[in-house]
Amino acid sequence: MSKAPDFRIIVVDDEPRVVEGLVELLRLDGYAAEGFSRPEQVLKYLESAAVDLLLTDLKMPEIDGLELLERVKNANPGIGVVMITGQGSVDDAVRAMKAGADDYLVKPVNIDELEIIIERLRKQRKLLDENRVLREVVRQRQTADHDFVGRSPAMEKIFQAIRNVAPTLATVLIEGETGTGKELVARALHRFSNRADKPLITINCAALHEGLLESELFGHVKGAFTGAVRNKPGKFALADGGTIFLDEIGDMPLSVQAKLLRVLVSGEFQQVGGEKTHFVDVRVLAATNKDLRAAVREGGFREDLYYRLNVVQLNLPPLRERPGDIALLVKYFCERIAAREQRPPLYPEREAMRRLEAYNWPGNVRELENVVERAVIYAKDRPVQVDDLPDYLVESRKEAGRGRPDGNRNCRERDHFAGLTIREMEKEMILAALKRCPSKAQAARELGISVRKIEYRLKEWGC
Repeated sequence: MSKAPDFRIIVVDDEPRVVEGLVELLRLDGYAAEGFSRPEQVLKYLESAAVDLLLTDLKMPEIDGLELLERVKNANPGIGVVMITGQGSVDDAVRAMKAGADDYLVKPVNIDELEIIIERLRKQRKLLDENRVLREVVRQRQTADHDFVGRSPAMEKIFQAIRNVAPTLATVLIEGETGTGKELVARALHRFSNRADKPLITINCAALHEGLLESELFGHVKGAFTGAVRNKPGKFALADGGTIFLDEIGDMPLSVQAKLLRVLVSGEFQQVGGEKTHFVDVRVLAATNKDLRAAVREGGFREDLYYRLNVVQLNLPPLRERPGDIALLVKYFCERIAAREQRPPLYPEREAMRRLEAYNWPGNVRELENVVERAVIYAKDRPVQVDDLPDYLVESRKEAGRGRPDGNRNCRERDHFAGLTIREMEKEMILAALKRCPSKAQAARELGISVRKIEYRLKEWGC
């Protein structure tokens, strides 16, 4: 059996010889074990010592095993308890399990059975501890000052600006390349504002054509246009009292810009097809990956709106200008994936990390996140290696395929996946495996997933 000196066991029985024998056996097996002949001693010991498992006799004169079980569980719900009972007391042992005991043994104790039970409970405790650590990682990430990572001077400047600006009502314009984290900044500004208990409503101005965007922002009345079968409130009405985040505002049509300016100036708007004027109290945050000053000069963006939006300007640096943050981001993404999958994190080996740090990341943090997630998928249950990275991060195709019997095929597959989202990549991998393999079971084994998951995805995709 595996040695586990960090797994602490206590034995209690009113027969000292039984206690001595079990304690000696457990210590020989590598466990940290202590023994007691009186339950009161156990309760006192537990006041100052951390214990993983209690082996207790059921029939004892002062406090029986059932009462000890109840008192121990009340004081320490996480402790494991195995009840030891005589031949004629199995019914009592079953009652003990219903009361919270993890298992029971019948005297004389079968040593092999005891070792199997202890090893099972030890593994369960280890898994619970790992899950607890992973949940704590998630909790810390959720309660951190910001959802993004960095220690470079440029990012520290952004973090300080968020802390200074968030409590105010100032309109903020967030500028930066695609993938730098503009939406994360908007969320942080809202979270640390006085409106944090109110809605944060987000709309992508580039995703909707002119007529639909106006309706989404300001709402419409029934009959305003074909398909308007009922009144519909807009994003500004939904965000009343809170914050609205206008992403990709550089793509907003000029006609809608004029209506947005009116809201910023007076807080009033009219629904599409409506005559009634509505008033809202909304803080506006906007973001763009375009040069709005140039757009103003070229007539594509209203100058008066630009200055209304640009009360406070935050410029997010691209990842290539803060290479010192790459290692921190990789660690963060690895830990977040591990927390989501409820398993220990897999980090890149030194050479793989060197390749990650040497790349200039035109897609910024979003591209890095996708690369790390794909690499962890390829790595499965070992540290991330160079072969797990996309081919464009590897200096030569030969080196990318080294160490794998079919490295060239893996490189071709990674080239094929370039630019896909994780969901799209999953679909490509499953369909390719099904085409390659004679059965779903073999495809599932090759991909390291269950047949049920493959069938669920196929149903979802309509295949």
